[in-house]
Amino acid sequence: MPAVDRRNKNGSESPESNIVKCIFDKILEVELGKPVDFELPDSFRRWKPTDYIAIKRNIYLTKRRIEDDGIFCSCSPSLGSSSVCSGDCHCEMLFSTCSSSCRCGDFCRNKPFQRRALKKLKVVKTEKCGLGLVADEDIRQGDFVVEYIGEVIDDKSCEERLWKMKHRGDTNFYLCEVNHDMVIDATFKGNRSRFINHCCEPNTEMQKWRNDGETRVGIFAIRNIRKGEELTYDYQFVQFGADQDCHCGASGCKKKLGNKPSKMNISFSDSNC
Repeated sequence: MPAVDRRNKNGSESPESNIVKCIFDKILEVELGKPVDFELPDSFRRWKPTDYIAIKRNIYLTKRRIEDDGIFCSCSPSLGSSSVCSGDCHCEMLFSTCSSSCRCGDFCRNKPFQRRALKKLKVVKTEKCGLGLVADEDIRQGDFVVEYIGEVIDDKSCEERLWKMKHRGDTNFYLCEVNHDMVIDATFKGNRSRFINHCCEPNTEMQKWRNDGETRVGIFAIRNIRKGEELTYDYQFVQFGADQDCHCGASGCKKKLGNKPSKMNISFSDSNC
């Protein structure tokens, strides 16, 4: 399960429960009597891409939650400026897009999910990690690359889907935990962001933003990315069983995928690498 940047305005991580980990533990306990190490099969790295339906926006299979974060933009349009509401905008610093009431109008640059042109991306076959996603144009550091979208489900539906995946023997997961009782599942419906692979030294990161009261997940470049370069982010994968080799190829590769779980801070992720 990809992990989302959960930073507060002070840069710390928000204390949110890990939905998928709890469900995964429950599955193990029901079937085996107590939690045990889960060893991923060898086929984990020889996966076949699953068919999916391409969509442009999240599809809610649970109640859509709209919350007022109380954040307002105080920027003003500057004469001769073509870019406002950028680095020093209160909204942007707090991962909240400017609303339609922003005084900067068409000059506002803090609407990544509404106005920024989509980056040119291409799905390719990689040598060791199945399919991957590459940039089909140069991308600058800080640019919004793509939104992570899929079916938005609650804890109960997430648990049901994980049970079905387990019984089918599925080893590919596209679950992104966003908030308590809110998971984005791109298994059956999504966009090309689902093909982004893990890397120990990634060139993008996931960020959780508030957009008109709705929580959305964006993938942003954390350095300049050249045309033809594969897009990657750190899945923050946690290993439940035998060590798995990492094939990201980064100079600082940790060689093994993920960390052993702790009792208080665990996430369950999939990886194509």
